[in-house]
Amino acid sequence: MKKILGVISVLVTLVILGACGGKAETTTFTQSPMAGTEVSIIVEHKGDKITGASAKAVFDNEKLMIADEEAADQVAEAFKTSSKLEDAKVKYTDKETVITYDAPAGSVKSGSSYKEGEKELIKMGFEKK
Repeated sequence: MKKILGVISVLVTLVILGACGGKAETTTFTQSPMAGTEVSIIVEHKGDKITGASAKAVFDNEKLMIADEEAADQVAEAFKTSSKLEDAKVKYTDKETVITYDAPAGSVKSGSSYKEGEKELIKMGFEKK
């Protein structure tokens, strides 16, 4: 009897650990609102629950005629203003200007449903990469 209870106890523990330890995943959604620009939203999720999200916009300096860091700052400021971003970071290189920021909370809020967030992003014109 003790052996049976021991085996059942081990099985219950394994089932509980298996249910709690789902694998975390990252999915990227992209959109090119205009030539030379790509916006990506990176969604981290565990099962159907979003655990985090970030976003970045990449501007091709040559295609958008961004010649120097000052021009990149002007483009970044216009993007931040039009997108109502507060804590955006800008990185300029000769090839591209990258703006990283928090993903829009309306579609991919931490703790919300990944499936619903995915539907919302696709409705907004993003494609799953």
